[in-house]
Amino acid sequence: MTLAEQPRTKSFESILAGAVPRRPARLATAVLLTMVDKIVGGELLPESSLPTESALCEVFGVSRTVIREALKLLEAKGLVRVKQGQGTTVGPTEQWDLLDPLILDAAMRYADSFEILDDVIDVRVALECQMASRAAMRMTDAQLRELHDALTDLGKLLDQPEHYQQAEGDYHDLILRGSGNRLGRSIIHSIHPRARINVRYRGIGVSADHMMMSHRGHAAIYERLAARDPDGAAEVMREHILRSWIERKASAPSTQSP
Repeated sequence: MTLAEQPRTKSFESILAGAVPRRPARLATAVLLTMVDKIVGGELLPESSLPTESALCEVFGVSRTVIREALKLLEAKGLVRVKQGQGTTVGPTEQWDLLDPLILDAAMRYADSFEILDDVIDVRVALECQMASRAAMRMTDAQLRELHDALTDLGKLLDQPEHYQQAEGDYHDLILRGSGNRLGRSIIHSIHPRARINVRYRGIGVSADHMMMSHRGHAAIYERLAARDPDGAAEVMREHILRSWIERKASAPSTQSP
């Protein structure tokens, strides 16, 4: 069941009861954060109608100006559709801007299946394989030495899974940086750290065998980069990301609570 398919059994007022966050300097931000959470979390379903502006003012205890500002922000993110004279409805999931940090954070918190997490892996494979291929042709000798040093440091963390997983992010980033693809690097920076907040993405109880498999993958990537082998670098990057994901999925819990 996707987030948007969860059955709605409560009224709008009961959904928001006690959920309005402490008000920041901009009141519209408080409304925005709560609405993003409730829409992406599946309590407010796509195509469902939101209450009138006056009703929203009463629920949130803010002015009509604040509500209108929040609705404009939600509309810009694709979460709602505002039609003059017809009210406001929750937007379909395909219109949500999943690269928006607020939406992506919420999507990862509430992911109760592997669907969106598989999407993250697909994006990583598509981008990182291409970027590894490019890095094999563009990385300088100094960058390759830096990558080799990072690989050596990773080898010292094999008995410390949490520290290893943090350090491997830096290892991958050296490759992304070496590719020269700044846009691709920014996209990976947007999605990967946020995906890691979901325990289903991280996996739990990472085994020693998994650690060694992952490290061998990192070593193979370095070897192909040092050999200036674009096709080989792309292939070992693909195998590394996919094999690691298969292992993490196998160790992930069946459900995740936000």
